[in-house]
Amino acid sequence: MGTNFPDKLYYKIGEVALMAGVKTSVLRFWETEFDFLRPEKSTKGQRLYSKKEVDLVLQVRRLLYDEKFTIEGVKKRISPKGRLISSEDLLPPQVVDYSGLLREIKSELQEIRKRI
Repeated sequence: MGTNFPDKLYYKIGEVALMAGVKTSVLRFWETEFDFLRPEKSTKGQRLYSKKEVDLVLQVRRLLYDEKFTIEGVKKRISPKGRLISSEDLLPPQVVDYSGLLREIKSELQEIRKRI
C-alpha cells in the first residue's frame, strides 16, 4: 500500500488506530470479523501488530470506508491468510452465449425433418 509509518517490529493498538484513523474499539471488532487480523499479545495483554497486519488494517479501512465495501465484501476481497484477491479473481467464469448456435442447429434439424 506504500504506507509511511515508523520502522518498528511491532506497533501497539493505539498507534495502529492513529495510522488508520479509527478507534481502538474498531480494530478490536475487526479482529473478531477477519481471520487475517490476529495481532500477537504481549505478556501484559497489549496487542502488538506486525507491519503486515498494519498494512492489512489499512487495506480493510480503505475497502470499508473509501470503497464502501461491507464486512462480507472485505472477507471476499482479502483471503483468510491476508492475501488481497484481485477483482478479476472474483468475476464469475465468462458465460458463453450459445443462443445463436442453438438457433442454427434447430433450423438445420427442422430442414432434416422436412426431408424425412
